[in-house]
Amino acid sequence: MAPCSHTTMEPAPTFGPRLRQERERRHISLTSIAENTKISRSLLEALERDDVSRWPSGIFRRSFVRSYAQAIGLDADEIVREFLERFPDPSAVSTEAVERTAAATPTLTRTTSSDRVEIVLRVSLPRSWATFLARLTSLAIPGR
Repeated sequence: MAPCSHTTMEPAPTFGPRLRQERERRHISLTSIAENTKISRSLLEALERDDVSRWPSGIFRRSFVRSYAQAIGLDADEIVREFLERFPDPSAVSTEAVERTAAATPTLTRTTSSDRVEIVLRVSLPRSWATFLARLTSLAIPGR
């Protein structure tokens, strides 16, 4: 049996509370982390409660966690990896769902990207030029 690092029968703390314990053990205040990282204190408090419902998505999400981990002296890469496993990025999940749906949806015809460009140019340019010329002629200078 593997040795257990906990001496009591309490369950191991989850991600956020474990970060909070590490921060408190090192005597680092949330206010100082917020000031140094420019991440709002309320977001940091939410992270320590495992509540990422108001956190941004994408690169900001990863960058905030990385900055927090660095501020309390933890391995940023390991913390970000663990964070993303526990709290998958909603934008990445929705993108994957869209790609799966698009792949499963039958299409009647397939066009190449050059066909799409040609269609856009043939339809869009005349309309935009016509609009431009109509506006230009409506701005006629009086007296000429």
